[in-house]
Amino acid sequence: MRFTLLFCLAFFAFCDAFASPIFDKIPDEIDLNAKYIFYSHGYIVEGEDPTPVHPGWGMYDYPAILEKLTGFGAVVISEHRKAKSSPTTHAEKLKNQVSTLLEMGVPQRNITLIGFSRGGYITALASNAIQKTDINYVLLAACTTSMSRDEDIVLTGHVLSIHESSDSVGSCDEVIKRNPKAVSSFKEIEIFTGLEHGAFYRPTEAWISPIKSWLETHVSSVPYSPQRSSIIQLEESATGRIYPTYVQLPRSYSTSPSKHYPVIYTTDAPYSFPTLVGATRNPMYSGVMEEAIIVSVSYSTDSRGIQSRVRDYTPIKADSWKMETGNADSHIEFLKSDIFPFIESKYRADANSRIFIGHSLGGLFGAYILFKSPDIFSSYILASPSVWFNDNYLLKLAPQKTPANTKVYLSVGFLETPEFGEREDMVQGSNMLAEKISKQSDGNVQMKFVVVDGASHATVFPTIAIQGLDWILGKGKRQ
Repeated sequence: MRFTLLFCLAFFAFCDAFASPIFDKIPDEIDLNAKYIFYSHGYIVEGEDPTPVHPGWGMYDYPAILEKLTGFGAVVISEHRKAKSSPTTHAEKLKNQVSTLLEMGVPQRNITLIGFSRGGYITALASNAIQKTDINYVLLAACTTSMSRDEDIVLTGHVLSIHESSDSVGSCDEVIKRNPKAVSSFKEIEIFTGLEHGAFYRPTEAWISPIKSWLETHVSSVPYSPQRSSIIQLEESATGRIYPTYVQLPRSYSTSPSKHYPVIYTTDAPYSFPTLVGATRNPMYSGVMEEAIIVSVSYSTDSRGIQSRVRDYTPIKADSWKMETGNADSHIEFLKSDIFPFIESKYRADANSRIFIGHSLGGLFGAYILFKSPDIFSSYILASPSVWFNDNYLLKLAPQKTPANTKVYLSVGFLETPEFGEREDMVQGSNMLAEKISKQSDGNVQMKFVVVDGASHATVFPTIAIQGLDWILGKGKRQ
């Protein structure tokens, strides 16, 4: 939920400023290139009032602090805690949200946790729990005597401590000394405002500028993330499961406001998304391939990746498998009822030009869609499909009538046989699948079957994906 409305109703002066990205929890749509700041406020702000007044230090201007932090060019996330909130509970919330960002692919150095006083204690607890080397932590007047004596708190990552010379809360040295090897770097700054603890009640340059300068040294060099990409947490309406969904927009998207684009849908987002984004960049930029939106559906967050893909990509329950199988029909419904409507309402997506790409079990899933619900995609790229699943169950199905002009690019690596170390003969399975599609397509399917020389099951996917897309979206003559 956006944080904007919380203050706009009572503080009209802030409404325009709060058009900036301020949230009370991580947003549903994750930008892999964005920086994220979590701010935990002081104890005095707990409760209903975002601008409480201390008799000695004046007003704590929580809204103004958040507004100032947006000037760092970051998505600001800050929960206005209820009165008498548990620091441990809130630290656990921070840990879980940071873990989600990391799982989505946000670089550690793009994540910063800032906390003042009680919020600083919460930030320290989160640092102790998260245990990541490149996350940034800023402790503002946080290292009290009790924290210094708490042997259970070990700071990790990059730590900046700022304290006011006139304040009773001082240095974090004793906390750092407890386990200096746990921190990747440590810097401490003493400011001299004479405002005691109240020095951090308002966003003054005395403490804002040092944070900004310090972060620039840690965040200026970060791992690469694709441009125009984001990750959206999409809920399956039938089950409530959350599936992170990766989206990459074409380079011309913002400059061609009337254009609708084909959409490439892929399974196994963690490896298929970066592969496709990289492989299509040059052909789409150079104009030899039609630009398209890339949408990669990942695994449900309530299970491990292997469990999710085995469950969702297999068409029937297999008694010989220990993991759950046979959820493909429900996953197809998820695409039809949730994924497609979201993508086609949020983006300028051409509903008549949907391209499926899946590898291995993902290829099995795509072939099953082709037989059971062939009209939901206009083209299919089936890479090394696991035809062998449950004693070649796929080959026993009676396919539904395929719409005219459906394209199927079926491909497998030459080395995908037991002779070259594979457990299953993927080449034989793909040949049988190609024969079945050819015989039962009623002439509506334009199919191309390719065996990739020198490729194994582990290496073939990038080649199949880009060659299949070239065949479907390429602007030259394709045979």
